[in-house]
Amino acid sequence: MTMIQGSEEATSVALARPGLSDQALIAFVESAGGARRGAGSAALRAARYHLESGGKRARAELALAAGAALRIPEQDNVAIAATVELLHNASLVFDDLQDRDTERRGTPAVWVKFGADVALCTGALLLSAAYGALSTLTHGSRIGPMVAHTHLQTSLLIHGQTADLAVANHDSTTISEYEAVAAEKSGVLFALPFELVLLYSGRPQAVSSATSIATSVAVGYQISDDIADFVADLGSDGSGPRLNYVILARGRGSVASALASAHARALDLLETAALDASGLPRACGAPLADFARRLASGLRQDLAIGG
Repeated sequence: MTMIQGSEEATSVALARPGLSDQALIAFVESAGGARRGAGSAALRAARYHLESGGKRARAELALAAGAALRIPEQDNVAIAATVELLHNASLVFDDLQDRDTERRGTPAVWVKFGADVALCTGALLLSAAYGALSTLTHGSRIGPMVAHTHLQTSLLIHGQTADLAVANHDSTTISEYEAVAAEKSGVLFALPFELVLLYSGRPQAVSSATSIATSVAVGYQISDDIADFVADLGSDGSGPRLNYVILARGRGSVASALASAHARALDLLETAALDASGLPRACGAPLADFARRLASGLRQDLAIGG
């Protein structure tokens, strides 16, 4: 299968039903990974296993919706969405290995099922496939800037992960340090869908605004996730506490006050971002605003139940 054939297959499969299908992502992996040589490789089998295990595809859906608002052709829109989703899934494979998390989406993590060495190769294959998806874009003159920007943001994602590993068990970590880590580790892949579609549609002047707004949503999302994972992240199983906003906010105070602080900060970030997203070109920020409002609504419901 050639790169062009892989692209056409991936696009046709993705457009056969709403969103970005597992089969479309796998087709991009096979085309970028060299199906003739790698069809039987453990890394490719592990990539298929991981991609078929589920997932919300939230970042891909954001890219597809924003790209549609900017009238990006469907085939190119799918390629951009696949780039973001493949990068995200590569980061998950690496995260599970580094954190020694044994499950992902209710099934054994890649490193548990296939071994740590294969997990490293699988993450690298998914990362490579993300750039392979970008190479299929039809406006050839725009591929270079798109690849350069994706590399820049991927490097920030890696810096965020290494920073997370460095501060995860440090009692001296501050809230501001936490938010800086979250902005890189989580913010990059929430911002990238909007950055890429804006660049591809010829609107580079709007990229910095989109980055700021999406980063706020990502940090709010991370805090809301920490609220849900607070008890597990305390490390009662002997693994030690993980980096968690509620744990940091608690300090020597009460859990109740820390949870209230976490809710307040997340709501502020999400609600402000939802308002600001309306200013992005051609309403391409509408899916991000809707995502932020849904997260905020869930947090308010939690407060009502807890109160």
